[in-house]
Amino acid sequence: MRAIALALLLAAAPAGAAVTSSAPDGFVSRSEAVVPQPPAAMWAALVNWGAWWDPAHSYSGKPGVLTLEIKPGGLLHEQWPGGNVWHAQVVNALPPALLRLQGGFGPLQALPVNAVLDFTLKPEGSGTRLTMTYRVAGSSASKLDTLAAPVDAVMSAGFARLVNFATTGKP
Repeated sequence: MRAIALALLLAAAPAGAAVTSSAPDGFVSRSEAVVPQPPAAMWAALVNWGAWWDPAHSYSGKPGVLTLEIKPGGLLHEQWPGGNVWHAQVVNALPPALLRLQGGFGPLQALPVNAVLDFTLKPEGSGTRLTMTYRVAGSSASKLDTLAAPVDAVMSAGFARLVNFATTGKP
């Protein structure tokens, strides 16, 4: 039984996570995996953001307080007693194929940048090829190349938690 569980986890492990381009005026971070779940199940896991996002990379530090409203204009929002944060806004939701959010995560929130986060889900065999692409652009004075690696590390870790959640039910 352990061998089967290990094989499932390895099959769902991110095939690649990297900063694919970086310059003072922007960067692109990309993660990809084939998940042994059909697109509808993968979509259900994806939109349950509060279940898989690491609370250590939130403002509240509290698990489960992130919500995602799946409609254009809907918010990825974190609310807890004493505070709330708008992380991103849904600009495109085409279940179960595409989720596009616009917003600067983490240190990008305080900068004058345009940041777009895409999740694409494509059937592959009996599973889903899940790709996350985060594109960030702004003034070269923002020195975004210095933020590319740390932002990618957090986003890639979140992606790995999503893949694990979709595969095992636990982030």
